[in-house]
Amino acid sequence: MDYSDTSLSATSWKTADEVTLAALSPDGTRLAIGHGEGRLTVYSTETGRQLLNTMFVSGLYFIILGFSPNNRLIGTAAEARTAPATNVEIWDAKTGRRCFNLSHGEYVFTATFSCDSCLLISGGYERALRLWDTNTGKQTTASPVDVGKRIWSISCSPDGTKLAVACGKDMTEIYDTSNWQRLHSLEDGSYHSFVSFSPNSRYIFINSISDNKHITVWDTTTAEKLDIRLDVTAEGNVESLSFSPDSHVVAGIVAGTIRIWDVGTGALRYNPIDSPMGYKWIWHFPDGRRLIAGSTDGTVQIWEVQDDNEYLQPQIQSQKPEPESIVIKTLQDVIFHLRLRGCPDMTTQLDPSTGGEYPISSGGFGDIYRCKLTNGTEVAVKTVRLYVGSVDQDKKHLKHAAQELYAWSKCKHVNVQPLLGLTMFRGQIGMVAEWESNGSMPEYIERHPGADRCILSTSITEGLLYLHKSGVVHGDLKGANVLISKEGVPRLADFGNAKLQEYTMKFTKSSTKETVSSRWAAPELFEGGWCTFKTDVYALGMTILEAITGNMPWPDLSERSVIFAVTIKKAHPERPEAHIPTYSERGDILWSLLKECWESDPESRPDVEQVRNIMKTVTSEGLRSIEVDMNDMEVD
Repeated sequence: MDYSDTSLSATSWKTADEVTLAALSPDGTRLAIGHGEGRLTVYSTETGRQLLNTMFVSGLYFIILGFSPNNRLIGTAAEARTAPATNVEIWDAKTGRRCFNLSHGEYVFTATFSCDSCLLISGGYERALRLWDTNTGKQTTASPVDVGKRIWSISCSPDGTKLAVACGKDMTEIYDTSNWQRLHSLEDGSYHSFVSFSPNSRYIFINSISDNKHITVWDTTTAEKLDIRLDVTAEGNVESLSFSPDSHVVAGIVAGTIRIWDVGTGALRYNPIDSPMGYKWIWHFPDGRRLIAGSTDGTVQIWEVQDDNEYLQPQIQSQKPEPESIVIKTLQDVIFHLRLRGCPDMTTQLDPSTGGEYPISSGGFGDIYRCKLTNGTEVAVKTVRLYVGSVDQDKKHLKHAAQELYAWSKCKHVNVQPLLGLTMFRGQIGMVAEWESNGSMPEYIERHPGADRCILSTSITEGLLYLHKSGVVHGDLKGANVLISKEGVPRLADFGNAKLQEYTMKFTKSSTKETVSSRWAAPELFEGGWCTFKTDVYALGMTILEAITGNMPWPDLSERSVIFAVTIKKAHPERPEAHIPTYSERGDILWSLLKECWESDPESRPDVEQVRNIMKTVTSEGLRSIEVDMNDMEVD
């Protein structure tokens, strides 16, 4: 296949700024990108959204960036404008918090995590390996490990038993990680600038710089160089190297181009892939079916690898893509392009005559109709009011909305309402979902007062946790947007509304309800803030309260009074003693959790995983009032 085909770059997307380095998380869900001026951002690979607030490292230009094998940590090092890096930093990949700033003393050139994520191993100018405990930030008793030569590159074997160290002028040394003793020295008279283990831990790939640049392959058990070598030519150094999980294919960046080699023969499988700005980094996804690569200008591309190992055009875009070759001018274009990405077009399967003249309900960005498919199955069709004009901005909004719809179509979880497909319905795009005969959570509780409210609440939390891990902000969580399946399972619906509303028609209050559901909304939303993971947590607390009590939050206050209470008085609802008794086994725990969800400062709120973990301990039995003997109470 000739990778000069321009269709391969048709759906490229860009990050906000130039990129110096990037790393894919081992589970393939997140992409960490090091920008200029020492800015570190983490994106969802499924949606392209930025997941964490921008972090600022010590230094300006990244030379080290990588996730720990357990996905929990990120290691970084960056140079200043006039000085090399002298320290390594460890970050919490979930929160973006800096865990440790490790002073290396001399210049540091390379670092990697051990396979069990317990160590960060670094090396550089001082001719020794430093072993840092990732739990304490302190060096272990075995540190430093004397190498005797300056260290340029290190790689830990995936099985955790060996460490390869490219050092000195022409050597790579192999160390036993159980005792840090040297096992082998690999020499071929060529300067070794880059070293990497294959996924099966059997082979070491070394970038050897000599008159004829190439990547040599060595057997780790015999310390012998194999006859296989990957030709690089004299065009430039290897900047990145990534193996397919089965070790059959290796992809690398050479002189700004992507090279893909057959490991068994060392031959290039395809012509080099060029980019106008030059590629900088490349990674295989852990499933082996996709590649992700990027260039210095922030362009990111994802290719899908088919069974015949052909790499197709990129798969997703972020929230800020500006692809020039994909043209979406009409609503039909949206459905067409999403169908190409696996989201079914159900236009021919829908019987539009069953929809009724008027919608059964209207929302902030569309209407909901009760319809039937041609086979008689009842479905809900949720139309999306997308404005299609002639100006470029309208077309960009249409493209962004298509990306949001695609992200939602990929969400698969028992507590998230599945999107069956898309359809053209009465001149608008319609999202087709199952018709939930039990209705919304408030309706279900009214008809089934004996339903276990704690199980409902925990299930809702599980659904929101899944969305957040997928990089999706719900934006309008409340009981009315929790639908109950025929089996009694709660499913989150209408998620992503906050993002989609940026790209839909703006209607007056007389034609649709307000976009902010005041009784569930965090205070920052009334002050012009955007919906975030933290506003979702606030709404989750209100939705749990709604489930437990069977009433909407603030039942005795008007909408205006609710806004005043939340924004001015910084108040939260009063404790419903009838449903969350003070004298109950888990009542205080639940009430403390809800109050944390309603903190005025968003950063003081827990994340959804913390809420889920506590909710799993709260049961209906634990909320039953306990008989208290007043004689047992202390009296001041």
